[in-house]
Amino acid sequence: MKTPAERIRRLGELFDEALDLDPVAREELIRRCRADDAGLADELARLIERDQSLLGSEPRTALGLVETSLDALDADALRPGLKFGSYTLEQEIGSGGMGRVFRATRSGPDFSQEVAIKFVRRDLLHPALLRRFSTERAILAALDHPGISRLIDANTTADGTPYVVMEFVRGQAIDGWADARTLGIAERLVLFRKVLAAVAHAHRNLVVHRDIKASNVLVSDDGEIRLLDFGIAKPLGRLGNVNATQTMDRFLTPSSAAPEQLTGGPITVACDIHALGMLLYELLSGRLPFAFAQMTPGEIETAIRQLPPPPMASRVGDGDLVLAQARGCSTVRELRDALRGDLEHIVQRCLRKLPAERYGTVDQLDHDIDCVLKEQPIRERQSDRWYRWRKFVSRHRVASALSAVLFLTIAAALVAIVRQNIAITHERDRAQRAVGLLKNAFAAANPTGVTGANVTARSVLEAARPSLEATFDTQPDVYADLAGTLAEVELAVGLSPQASDLAERAVQAAEKAGLPPERLGNLLVLEARARTSAGEYSTAEQRLQRAAALGLRTTAEWELAMGMLCYHRSDTPCAIGYLQDAVRDTRLRPPSDDTAVLARLQLAGALRTADRNQEALTLLDQTLAWQHAELASDHPRLTLVRLYRLDTLRRARGAAAAVPEARKVVAEVDRVYSPTSTVSAQARSSLGVALTEAGQRSEGVQAIRESLAAWRSSLGPDHPNTLRTAFNLAQMLTELGGNDAEAEALYRDVLDRGERIREESRMPTAFWRNNFARFLLKGRRAADALTLLVDPLSEAQARATRATIHATYQSLLREAAEGAGCDAQPVPNDVAERCRRAEEALEVNVEVTPAADSGNNG
Repeated sequence: MKTPAERIRRLGELFDEALDLDPVAREELIRRCRADDAGLADELARLIERDQSLLGSEPRTALGLVETSLDALDADALRPGLKFGSYTLEQEIGSGGMGRVFRATRSGPDFSQEVAIKFVRRDLLHPALLRRFSTERAILAALDHPGISRLIDANTTADGTPYVVMEFVRGQAIDGWADARTLGIAERLVLFRKVLAAVAHAHRNLVVHRDIKASNVLVSDDGEIRLLDFGIAKPLGRLGNVNATQTMDRFLTPSSAAPEQLTGGPITVACDIHALGMLLYELLSGRLPFAFAQMTPGEIETAIRQLPPPPMASRVGDGDLVLAQARGCSTVRELRDALRGDLEHIVQRCLRKLPAERYGTVDQLDHDIDCVLKEQPIRERQSDRWYRWRKFVSRHRVASALSAVLFLTIAAALVAIVRQNIAITHERDRAQRAVGLLKNAFAAANPTGVTGANVTARSVLEAARPSLEATFDTQPDVYADLAGTLAEVELAVGLSPQASDLAERAVQAAEKAGLPPERLGNLLVLEARARTSAGEYSTAEQRLQRAAALGLRTTAEWELAMGMLCYHRSDTPCAIGYLQDAVRDTRLRPPSDDTAVLARLQLAGALRTADRNQEALTLLDQTLAWQHAELASDHPRLTLVRLYRLDTLRRARGAAAAVPEARKVVAEVDRVYSPTSTVSAQARSSLGVALTEAGQRSEGVQAIRESLAAWRSSLGPDHPNTLRTAFNLAQMLTELGGNDAEAEALYRDVLDRGERIREESRMPTAFWRNNFARFLLKGRRAADALTLLVDPLSEAQARATRATIHATYQSLLREAAEGAGCDAQPVPNDVAERCRRAEEALEVNVEVTPAADSGNNG
């Protein structure tokens, strides 16, 4: 009989396994589990059902779902009125990931004290949580400050449940307390400095709180603050492992977390500086920088990691008079003015994305707030003489006014010059900020740099196009930057024609603005890659030649683009040479570098085409290991490498080894990109081929159908990749049988479209035509096959291609002629002309005698 703890652990393990399975395999797992333990199987089924219903909501770990589902098991174990030792539980006042909190009474012979007791739920007694609970007790014991809730006691209940007893604080969250008393901006800053004093004490004791927010800062009726909840605090000294500088468990509140907390970066005092900036932003403006309540978890992470926080004044709307009055301002404009200037600089520095760019210590932040209260220059802007002069004037108004009267004429001229310089600087900064903001937005939509393709990002970028085009004539340099960035995004999500057009406009703008050769060359390389992807090979080659003339021939970006062009033109030796150069020139770049990753993937593809499968597989395995060292296991870049690895794995180790991996990759691609992206098309194509070779033909055909639909949606019906997939599907349908109408329609469409782009893309139309003729002959339609083969273009193409294809063409033509009755005497009238042309093509001296019209339609 398993203990409750063992049962919980087993349930968590089964749930984690179930999340990685498709629905059919998941049902099989539940069935096997039910054979061993029906009750455990029912619990697992309920967890899976709940997980499906929570798709799109706040992410939860498997253990978190197990915790929630089992919470009812001892909901009554801790309840008001329960007594243990000298404590009596009075009321439950909160619960969280580690446990539950009760208000309680501590009674003695001659005293009674109100306390708060925090318990670990018994169903969660696993080593990791106990370690965190033990850490919290040690942290609280080490901290002794009037602004931090004190530790009174720590012990375990009779059944082994750990708990800590803390000072009970009767108070209100700091933002609500300040609003209720209509504190002005200066009064709020004075109150906030008390919070800084408490946090500084924790930092001096080598403790990072990691979860500073308004609800964790209570203010008593007498105006004293208490900093609560060190449950996820990070000990940096003797209480913790000094070598453990990074967090992998990501204990945090997403809306108040620093960027490095979301990425698993080092936990330092800079995390608390960021959280203090968030708290100060909310305390002063009444709102957080972003509308987190309306965002999904992914959008929250993108905002915190990539988007610059808007100025506080911009978060105050025209209708926020009540909010302004709660801050001691009579008008909204008065509040906006108060939030600008030094306060904005202080908050923005706290909220910078890189830890090194924030305040180094809480004392530095406190010093600048003190300067604001005293109207003195803050530390960050002391190098700005004009700013320091204005601060001096504000502190000595009378003397400054007299001086102004004495030097009125000079001051007027000076003010005019300064204002003009400020206006010019502001305009420049505005343009630079616009470029930076748009680049961040475009990068967020790029599936190869952050978290995958966002459907709404496309509409956002389209909406930006009119404003972007307006800058082509007035600010061509700005247009070139923005259009180039947008083209990169379009290319990344598989919209090659749009990327080509936009990259071409970016090149034109760069030429108009007279940008340096390097910037112009980079845009030309970008356009060449987009043209290659769109099947416009001649234009791509012209752009690369221009870029080479500008000095970019030795860059990895140029080598990659040329290698991709050679590969698309089926010049595999040329492609391998250029791609090996690109890999060599990017060997020192990190796994986050697009060129470094793409060069390795393209080289692996070229090696596979050259039947050097083991070399390709080794290269891809090395690439995965290189990326795993720095990227999360579910990073989109790893998904892309796993996709490229599928065909190589199939060729090197067989279809049976490739099918399970292909299924996992398809599911991951759909999650990270979309079912209609080029990446999804490639993944389904690889899955279809593997299934077919493994003997699962019907399922393989369906996968290729889905791949074709994705290629058509993303690249259009005339793209070479679309046509190759359509031909492959026709072949598979022919071999499977029972789908002749669909197969014939695909053959005819492929030949028609392939003929139109054959000169540019070198489509193998002769090979395709031979296979279509073989299909017709298999269906006993010799006359139709003869019509297809005796076309002058068919013969010319067959002669111009490889000898084996020409030999196959002649064999099929001979079979079609015999089947159509060309060797009969007399030859039917309706095929006589076709028989004569077949004889010429075959160079066979057969006398063809037309028969009298007998009404035979052949």
